[in-house]
Amino acid sequence: MADTKTADIRAVLGGGTPEDRLAAVHILVGAVFLLIGSVAAVLSFFALRFPDLIPVSYGRLEPIANLTLVIGFGVVSLVGGIYYALPRLTGTRLWNARLAGLGLLGTTGLVTLGVLAVALGLGSGRQPFGLPWWLDIPMLGVLAVPFMVTGRTIAERQERRSYVTVWFMLGGVTWLPLLYAAHVAGHLPSLGVLAVAYNDLFLSSGLQTMVILTLGSGLFYYTVVRELDVPLASRQLAMVGFWSLGFASVWWGTAQLIFGPGPDWVSGVAAALGLALPVGALANAANVSLTLEGSWDETSTHPGVAAGVTGTYLAVGVGAIAAFAGFRSVAAVTALTGFWEGVEYALIAGVGALLVAGTTLPSLPRLLGREIVSRQRARTFTRLTLAGSVGVLVAMAAHGLLSGYSWIGGANTGEFVSVGEGWGTGVGAGGDTLLLLALISAVVALMGHLSYASTVFGTLVRGRAVPQEVLVSMGVEDE
Repeated sequence: MADTKTADIRAVLGGGTPEDRLAAVHILVGAVFLLIGSVAAVLSFFALRFPDLIPVSYGRLEPIANLTLVIGFGVVSLVGGIYYALPRLTGTRLWNARLAGLGLLGTTGLVTLGVLAVALGLGSGRQPFGLPWWLDIPMLGVLAVPFMVTGRTIAERQERRSYVTVWFMLGGVTWLPLLYAAHVAGHLPSLGVLAVAYNDLFLSSGLQTMVILTLGSGLFYYTVVRELDVPLASRQLAMVGFWSLGFASVWWGTAQLIFGPGPDWVSGVAAALGLALPVGALANAANVSLTLEGSWDETSTHPGVAAGVTGTYLAVGVGAIAAFAGFRSVAAVTALTGFWEGVEYALIAGVGALLVAGTTLPSLPRLLGREIVSRQRARTFTRLTLAGSVGVLVAMAAHGLLSGYSWIGGANTGEFVSVGEGWGTGVGAGGDTLLLLALISAVVALMGHLSYASTVFGTLVRGRAVPQEVLVSMGVEDE
């Protein structure tokens, strides 16, 4: 077994196949971007509460946080999870691992350039990332790489029966470039402002539900069965979760523009199809619970599994809140308020981070040949991430409701101060308090994300050596 302090990169990343080393690098890069994105998110909440005390505006910090958390952390880490699980589920080598490596290199470089471009004021101002067209186009190219690698690997599989995770993986990497292609089309001068706004919302909500939740849930199905050696409770429930998240859940995003200049039918469609988000999340959570029946005690010794279970449950709650705000009467209050910042933060930095950890933490011993450096640190990540993301969700949701009702009161009376002397000042003070609570909660989540990153990198450099799993493709003789 190679010493953990060796300078040889292959020994450091484990002695397994190139596919496993590639998956390990994806996880490591994702952990770095998680810290960067979490810090940017804290700074964005700081800019909301104390705009005069920070030189960079919220309008620049929020896209930076979105870019690093969604693409840099979420997509990169989950693609690493695909490259880890796919050869094990298909019985064949990963197709064109070199192309997959170039895809990681390109994604890392473009996310870094995107952060610099937005910070320097060179961005487009569009949601959710604010990238200029000359970065959006190559980003579309690198995001198509996982689709090509995954699709060709599945086409060449040796295992003829497909486990449910394969469907989730294929669905997630298919929607990833398609959603981004629709977003890139928004740079065309012939496209109207309203169409661009809807494109941006579809990308934002689609990446969170059709990619991060779909991939995260599917990969966790593989993890929980593999780690605890239990059969999957229901393939049918898994497919309900897949189709709900993969095809209808994206419509919750359009609730943010209800009562805007869009067509009237959007509100009805958003309310009906937006329910697919909590339905899909509930199907996955129920399936995981049934799968763990009789094995709940074992989750205490598998902190990665505990993180994934927590993420599936949190997804139900966040999805229910998002779907509830999609109904026309509620959307009249929450649209264009900080309510949706809380929902999106909880989905990305809360649910997304927990589901990612549900796959990456259990995979590290097999990829690196090293035991998790600290199970207690991994449990700390779960607790702090849950507390911080829920805190942000509650505080920003309350702030959004407060803002929405104050706007409605002002519109109905024709005055900003509509109830009693100093009413506006009182509402403003309450809003500031809620923003401060959101900032504190984001700091708590940052501490949780720091625990995740230290667990990943601590395992790499200080984890105790353990026997490593080495893949051998079916039908391929040893040389």
